[in-house]
Amino acid sequence: MTRFDRRRLGFILLFGTRGIVSDVPEAAAVDTVCPRCGQPAKFVGRKARQWFTIFFVPVFPISGLQRFSQCSNCGAQFAVSAGDLASRLNAAEAEQSQRAIAMYNSLRNSPANSVTLNELMQLYASMHEYDQAAAAAAQFAEALNNSEQCMTTLGRVYLAQDRHAEAVKWFDAALARNPQLGEAAYYKAVAHLTGTPADPQAAAAAARQARNAGYPRAEELLREAEKRARGE
Repeated sequence: MTRFDRRRLGFILLFGTRGIVSDVPEAAAVDTVCPRCGQPAKFVGRKARQWFTIFFVPVFPISGLQRFSQCSNCGAQFAVSAGDLASRLNAAEAEQSQRAIAMYNSLRNSPANSVTLNELMQLYASMHEYDQAAAAAAQFAEALNNSEQCMTTLGRVYLAQDRHAEAVKWFDAALARNPQLGEAAYYKAVAHLTGTPADPQAAAAAARQARNAGYPRAEELLREAEKRARGE
């Protein structure tokens, strides 16, 4: 007869917790611009809850239901429904439009005000209204030509539109006024590196100028430009 050692009998119980995320089937997806990545995206409603598990199998929930929306482009999550997020973003966009109108009217009264022009171009750029930003710069040329910061902002507007030649033109104009303007040098390097065709030699020279001015991330950009200049 076979004998069993009771001391060797037993089993292992594996338990823990697990978060389960699922879509909200009754919530329609919403198309809007993501506050995180700034790109047009589809937002879907999702829900999440923590569950107690035995042998990795969910047994019962141990937390309340959390609802959120998620960007289909970058995956960013926001603790509101997709519809509420779109409503808030639309309200914010309307407020930005009112601010833009107010600044535009202010410039009509003070067309040489470079500070207001720069803020207006940046606001238009944040709304992805790059043509409006460029049009404002053209209309208030006195303010533009009196400020290397305005020139740099206009260059970045053109860069966002992949208009590399126009971007470099305004970065050069800004650097002619202030060779220590690291922002202009940095984005001039970006323009040379991302243009068609790319010019890594010119990008390296501009990145070196940005680094010498102490602009953030210039060293990393310089290494990339020099690497591409060597054909690596």
